[in-house]
Amino acid sequence: METPYDSKLTRCPKLGDEITFSYCLREAGDLPCARIIRCWQAAFDVTALLKEHLSDRQWESFISTSPENKISSLIDLIERAQERK
Repeated sequence: METPYDSKLTRCPKLGDEITFSYCLREAGDLPCARIIRCWQAAFDVTALLKEHLSDRQWESFISTSPENKISSLIDLIERAQERK
């Protein structure tokens, strides 16, 4: 999906660095990052944009997911790092 906002930057609370909107749109594979609305709502009407570009199935799947809290995310990263050793 291409949008006029693809190259805009914001600080990602999940990754801790600046990320483009286009990355947020594909962060979860075929779905946007679960935090995309919270992160971008001050810049433009991201909810309307997502409803316009996502299929009904994708939208339902997207709104039924909830973002991981920071502790769960860190535990998951630690477990994956330990598995690689």
